[in-house]
Amino acid sequence: MICFVRDIPVYYEEYGEGIPILCIHGYSLDHRMMTGCMEPVFCQMRGYRRIYLDLPGMGKTPPGWVKTSVDMIDVIIEFTSTVIPNENILIAGESFGGFLTLGLVSKISDKIDGIALLCPLITHECYSEGKLPERQILFKSEVMGSPKENAGMEAFLQYAVIATPESYKKFKSDLLSGISIADNEFLFSGGFTGAIAELDNLYKTISFDKPACIITGRQDDAVGYSYAYELLERFPRATFAIIDCAGHNLQIENELVFNQLIKDWIWRIELSKEVV
Repeated sequence: MICFVRDIPVYYEEYGEGIPILCIHGYSLDHRMMTGCMEPVFCQMRGYRRIYLDLPGMGKTPPGWVKTSVDMIDVIIEFTSTVIPNENILIAGESFGGFLTLGLVSKISDKIDGIALLCPLITHECYSEGKLPERQILFKSEVMGSPKENAGMEAFLQYAVIATPESYKKFKSDLLSGISIADNEFLFSGGFTGAIAELDNLYKTISFDKPACIITGRQDDAVGYSYAYELLERFPRATFAIIDCAGHNLQIENELVFNQLIKDWIWRIELSKEVV
C-alpha cells in the first residue's frame, strides 16, 4: 500500500486488526526486516494491527525531500496521522529505527502507549568513544560454505555472532532483500549521514513512563549495549535485556528469547490498560 506524505509515496504493509503497532526497520533495510521477526510473534495473537513501512530511501519509498533524520521523524509522524488517525499507537524500532522511535517519543509521547527497541542506536558517540564490544563469531557451523559460493555470505558474516544455515537464510530473506535495493547514494551521502547525529543531545534527556522493552546483544559491535542501559533511569517501565550469543542481528540469532521478550512487552501493555 502507498501513503503520500506530501509528495513522498511511503510504501507500507499491514496485517491484522486492533491496536496499531508501527514497526520501523533499521538503516538501509526495508519492512521485511521487521515483518520477519515480528509476524511470527503477532500471528499468534489477536487484537493487533501491525503496520510496517519502508523509510525514505529504503525499500520502495524514495527519499523525496528528506535531508536529515529529523525529516525522517516528520515523515513518520505525518504517515502515522494519516494511516492511524485519532488513535494511540505502539512502536517497535530496530537499530536506526530505534533511534527514530526515540525521536518520536520526544515529539508525540502522548500518542504512544509503549515502545520496543531492538539493538537500538542511542547515540552516534558509540562510534567514536570505543565502548563497543570486540568483533567476534562465537559459533560457526561447519556446513556454512564459503562466501565465494554464497551470495550475501560476506555481508552476513560481517555482523554474525552465531553463523548457521538457518540464521544465514533469515538474513537473506529479512535483511539482504532490503539492503540490495536501498538508495545508497542518498543514505551514505555526506549531507544525510552528517546530519544524523543532530538528535544525540536531545536523547540524553528524553524520558518515557510507559511500558518499554529494550533488547540488546552482548556481542553487538555495531551499536553495543551500554548506551541503551543509560536510558533506564528515565524509562521507569522498561525491561532491559542484554542477550548473550547475539549481535546486531539478535532477532535471527536468538529468536526464542527475542520472541518471549516481545510477548512480555505486550503483556505489560495489556496489564497497564487493565490497571487504568
